[in-house]
Amino acid sequence: MKLGGCGVTGDEQRGNQCVPVFKWTGAYAGFFQGDTLYDRFGRYLGWREADGRVWKYDGSLLGRVMAEHYLARDQRAMPERRIPQVPPVPASPPLPSPPQAMHSPWLGCQDPLENLLRMPAPGELIGRWRSSSESLTFSETGDFQWATADAAAAASGQWTLRGQELWLHWEGVEEPERRYWIIEFTGDSLLLRWLREAGRSLPFRLQRENLPPTLPPDVADEPETA
Repeated sequence: MKLGGCGVTGDEQRGNQCVPVFKWTGAYAGFFQGDTLYDRFGRYLGWREADGRVWKYDGSLLGRVMAEHYLARDQRAMPERRIPQVPPVPASPPLPSPPQAMHSPWLGCQDPLENLLRMPAPGELIGRWRSSSESLTFSETGDFQWATADAAAAASGQWTLRGQELWLHWEGVEEPERRYWIIEFTGDSLLLRWLREAGRSLPFRLQRENLPPTLPPDVADEPETA
């Protein structure tokens, strides 16, 4: 399958051809520019080796190129790692390629792009998220609470999810409107980058804190019996 409409003529003349990449569902997911894999927005995802294996930006094995435009991960494959490469300059994304027909699954494999490119729904962010230095709690009403791990500082405000961007309006701080680009979401892990007015932060990761369920008062106060 040869697809056109992806890439820039100048890149192709330099041998840096742009090849579209799709999920198995047929949805356009991103592109290879040379041997570098980007998502549809030009965000760096990883790199491809000569044998067709593709490695994630953190050095973990992502999968293998199949039928030129897809990736497949053998579910029986043992974990492997490479030394992460220096991230390239973000690419200027080409025009998205049109969706393709759903591809038949490869036996014993899964589509690694489904998890890698998964974005949260608003309801999936509700709860408390932590790192070693801070915590962030999102409520159903659109409020958030932030605090350092030692509780020496705290703040609050409102949050909204706009596509791949998490917007936080901080109360009583300089630069109150803050945008955070969601790099990766796994359900229990959230990798973010703060898009500051004067640059952007390094990526930072938050882990979901699984709080114990709250028991009704009559159950919680009920004495234990032998």
